[in-house]
Amino acid sequence: MKNKLLLGALLISIASLFTACKDDNGSNPSLVQPTGFTLNTPAFASETVDLEATNELLLTWSQPQYTANNAPLQVTYEIQVSPTNQFTVSTDEAAADESGETIADYAAIARTTTQCTYTLLSADLDKALVQIGKWKESEVPAEQTAFLRINAFLLENGVRLNNVVSNSIELSFNPYYIELKDAEPIMWYLVGNNILDGAWSNNPGVSSLPMFKVSDFPYDKATGTGEITYLNYFTTDGWKIQPEDFNWDLGFMSGGEANTAIYRDGAADGGNIWCDPAGYYKVTVNTASNECTIVQQDITPKVFAQICMAGTFNEWGDTDMTPANKSGENHVWTYVMTVDAGKTEQIKFKEAGSWDNNWGYGSADGEVNTCGVAKNGAPNIGVEEGTWIICFNDITGEFSIIKKN
Repeated sequence: MKNKLLLGALLISIASLFTACKDDNGSNPSLVQPTGFTLNTPAFASETVDLEATNELLLTWSQPQYTANNAPLQVTYEIQVSPTNQFTVSTDEAAADESGETIADYAAIARTTTQCTYTLLSADLDKALVQIGKWKESEVPAEQTAFLRINAFLLENGVRLNNVVSNSIELSFNPYYIELKDAEPIMWYLVGNNILDGAWSNNPGVSSLPMFKVSDFPYDKATGTGEITYLNYFTTDGWKIQPEDFNWDLGFMSGGEANTAIYRDGAADGGNIWCDPAGYYKVTVNTASNECTIVQQDITPKVFAQICMAGTFNEWGDTDMTPANKSGENHVWTYVMTVDAGKTEQIKFKEAGSWDNNWGYGSADGEVNTCGVAKNGAPNIGVEEGTWIICFNDITGEFSIIKKN
């Protein structure tokens, strides 16, 4: 919802969450604990959905009443799925039990929303069913009954408050096997007037620039949620942050003033993000809560005219990387690289025309790493087969290697 009220203005203390605030007025509506809300029967409820042949499924529901007069309040919604309709132990809770004795009976879809409508990706639903069932490839059932429900809550500083769940609806699916492995960190992409070619289009490494994975961040193994960052010099030009599928309705837009960004989540377009004054800023996106901060940095780093990549792919010559900023001062560089099947290339980042400043990473030449803080003179970085967007920050030494889909 566009009008976002600070929960701190509504909540006197944790103990008072279930009662009305004492000082009630028009700008401070009374908070109540809803007893439930309705997940509408989806259009596909009467059929068995082939998840491998279907891209997405539409869900809608009513809004739980969190205030006495149903005043606007931003509510977060999470989609949950269970084959048993029990919803007692999540896959995350089961994974946290190293003994393996805890058995999950439901899974939560990673991407949440603040709207009363949701486009559920069939692949996400199938992955949830495989996680719960722990099916081997030969064990996937031809047909699987599953129950869907919505979990609603108020989110304040990453803490879930006043949870309430909807009714559950029984549905039928044809699942398929997918190999379960630790999820890749969820990635967001910057676009803008001064970013790469300035075209604002979905062309990773050319028009859209991936943010940086954080090498020591404990990303959620099941969902890939966590924090991603971007540090560079920003002009006052406009920009936005887009999800991997480049759905403009689900990106980050202006929060209404300089140096702010909010998750659009289907709401009206609030315009481009901008920084003021021009200078160094660090952008951090929490992909679990869909929150973004933009913090000005008091730094005066060395400015390189050009950063190159050298490696086995170019016989250790200089190949120019593309500056992230179309014009003006720049400290983030990118290069789109394709490695042939069955090969591993070795690379380093370096100052053009000199090996005095060259950055590597790892314990040995050719060790494959997709993110880290590169150091001057460290070993060569290994890059496996595939097409990759390789980014390097000459201020921090951070590098991030993202698969280009």
